[in-house]
Amino acid sequence: MLMQAALLRGLFSAGANVDIDPNGVISSSGAIGAGSSIDALQVITGLSSQDLVAVSQSGVDRAISYSNFLDGITIDQAQAAAPATDADWLWVAQGTNVMTRQTFGAIWSWLTTRVPNYKPPVVEIATNTNLDTTVHNGRILICSQPVTLTPLTANMGNGFQCEVINASSGSLTLGTGFVTSNGSLALTPWQSATLSCVTYSGGTVAFASMPTAGAANALPGQVVSVSNSLSTSSTITVAWQAPSSGGAVSSYTVQYRPTGTSAWSASPLVVNATSYLIAGLQPSSSYDIFVQAQNATGVGLPSGTLTAVTTAASTGLPAQVTGLVANPTTSSSVQLTWSGQTGSTAATSFTVLYRVTGTASWTSWTSGVAVTTSTISGLLAATSYDFEVEGANASGSGPASPIVTASTPVAAQSVTSIVWNVTPIGPYTLGSGAIGINAHVSPATSPIQFGFSSSPSTPASSWTAAILVNTDLWGAYVPLPLTSGTYYAWAEGLDGSAATASATAFVVQ
Repeated sequence: MLMQAALLRGLFSAGANVDIDPNGVISSSGAIGAGSSIDALQVITGLSSQDLVAVSQSGVDRAISYSNFLDGITIDQAQAAAPATDADWLWVAQGTNVMTRQTFGAIWSWLTTRVPNYKPPVVEIATNTNLDTTVHNGRILICSQPVTLTPLTANMGNGFQCEVINASSGSLTLGTGFVTSNGSLALTPWQSATLSCVTYSGGTVAFASMPTAGAANALPGQVVSVSNSLSTSSTITVAWQAPSSGGAVSSYTVQYRPTGTSAWSASPLVVNATSYLIAGLQPSSSYDIFVQAQNATGVGLPSGTLTAVTTAASTGLPAQVTGLVANPTTSSSVQLTWSGQTGSTAATSFTVLYRVTGTASWTSWTSGVAVTTSTISGLLAATSYDFEVEGANASGSGPASPIVTASTPVAAQSVTSIVWNVTPIGPYTLGSGAIGINAHVSPATSPIQFGFSSSPSTPASSWTAAILVNTDLWGAYVPLPLTSGTYYAWAEGLDGSAATASATAFVVQ
């Protein structure tokens, strides 16, 4: 049905800002909702992609979704920028959350004022360590013990680099996997190297830039006093004294050959020991032997040639050594005890050998031991070692004992330097008592011990603990040696660190 417009108009009346014309057309004559303000609206704290935003398009009020308002653009959709320049802008907030702009050039100027004050972190290493980028990259590694650093290239990563300083009293070893600039894998005390890991077309390599020879890195001197401490039908145990001149020694090599032949055989590197057991020899045979010391700079002069003879073959070899027990006594020493033997083929002496757990080569600590105990010193702190003992008699060496493993404890209060203050002058009368000696120690609170040795290169075999006199001065009254002769005073930390001999000797008569 139809209704006349006049009747329709009677049903409605115009309101504020609303007009109805004679034809019934309703229109706005002003702002609808006049008098409302934006602060009267509900406040929200976030927007979703489908929320609407008011816009004006060509003079007409419209609404657009928030996602379309941003045009949906992400960083991977943005237009690629030209190469960065100093004039490019970055967003920054200075003092408030109000965003302002800053140029690359201004940021670089700020960085240049900060770079000179940057100092790379320092990491102290006292145990054998696998290099890792999260701990060692960009650092200075100061090694306070003669440790081994092993490159794990998967953990180091391309571009890894660090500096390493050997602050220990022994040789720092770069583990298998390193390529070095001078062909050596050892750093002598107070040498440094730059370690890097790089990946290139030839693969991934761990590289060490090592020191070259110079006045501060001299070749070791000549090894002296090479002797045959024990022969069996298949072994010769060689002992020697360290060079008294030249650069610090990191290791030794023993060369040997049957007398009258020309081809020499070489032992593995002998580290932290001055004796070596040559095995696999022929009975009743003569051998020529010499020893050379080496360090990162190179190899020193060969010692004089020793000629030694193995004993005749016999079936009366000693039985296997039993009852071996290893007891760590300090962070650098382990005491071994084992059972003695009886009977016609009993061992008359013993050879003590050790190695770092997981390695293949054994080091002969001592041979010709007539008792059933021996203390191995000069070991690395917090390191696991394997030990075995062989018995020997006139017929040769018997089978080694079952391997026993023990770990040295972590070093505590290691000494970095000892400077003598009062040393023995002499001469002294045999059996006349004790001698007062003292020295300055760093760190000042690290305890030390004193002893006497007949050698300036071999530490004392017995020690007297020192007491703190004042500040950094430690002293003790040390009993005179029980035999007459020429002696040197020695001092070292309780863990064997910074072993130091006096410059001059004294006489007991």
